[in-house]
Amino acid sequence: MGKRYTNLNNLISDVKSDIDKSLKNEVFEEVRAIELEHVQKDVLDAYSPKDYVRRQKMGIDDPQNIVGVVSGGELVVDNVTPFNPDYFTANRGIGLAELINYGNGRFYYDYPGAFERPRPFIDRARIEVVKSDRVKKALEKGMKKKGW
Repeated sequence: MGKRYTNLNNLISDVKSDIDKSLKNEVFEEVRAIELEHVQKDVLDAYSPKDYVRRQKMGIDDPQNIVGVVSGGELVVDNVTPFNPDYFTANRGIGLAELINYGNGRFYYDYPGAFERPRPFIDRARIEVVKSDRVKKALEKGMKKKGW
């Protein structure tokens, strides 16, 4: 049997805390997995570069580049893949995911070609997060681990 509460505020506080922990762990891992699936399907499988070689580490498909922050019952996930510093581009810092997802805009491709077209892997991952029950199941899993 789980913890017993005599004060509603304590119950609410514990539930909120455990939801945030589940968002930070199980839900984040599931959202990251969904995004990585879309990176593979919508980006890597959709185009083979001819003007450059993809990075083996720290590229768009590196799980370490997908980060999450939880605050007040909300998980915000971001792909923080930096532009390749060894690649001769005017783009610098974080922004590769934005360029790939939206195409030329705030960031731009230095060389013309087929890869200029948007490959909306982030948009498609967001749709899957909303429409599938994978995130709900991840939250349930996390809350069950905590005794709820």
